Amino acid sequence: EIKRVIKAPRDRVYAAWIDPSQMKQWFGPVDVKTNNLLVDARVGGEFRWDLTNADGEEMTMLGEFRELQPGRKIVFTWQWQDDADWADHVSVVTVNLSDRDDGTELRLTHENLPNEKSRDGHNRGWNSALDKLENFVAEK
Repeated sequence: EIKRVIKAPRDRVYAAWIDPSQMKQWFGPVDVKTNNLLVDARVGGEFRWDLTNADGEEMTMLGEFRELQPGRKIVFTWQWQDDADWADHVSVVTVNLSDRDDGTELRLTHENLPNEKSRDGHNRGWNSALDKLENFVAEK
């Protein structure tokens, strides 16, 4: 679980998570290149992220939106393709947003990761991505 206070209104932060054109500008860790990002932000809609990681390896993450509460909550599945640790494994990402005097409190929970190595790697990745999100919403 990662908590951040982002100095932007809650609706602005939510929009950055569900609008594909905005997501393409910040999503993913700083050392990862997004090749393609498909965001069909509706319950049952697809979330697909094709990327090249820091080692030059091409990877794909597939997910599905499970819950969308405008301005408040986003829940989607997360499963890496072509990774033995993820062969029969699906994790769940929940993003909760709430008002704070100085902006928006974002609480990201990534559950059901296959092992500690994956948990630690995703923790680093999410923190890097959230740094980029903070900068992105502050610019607008």
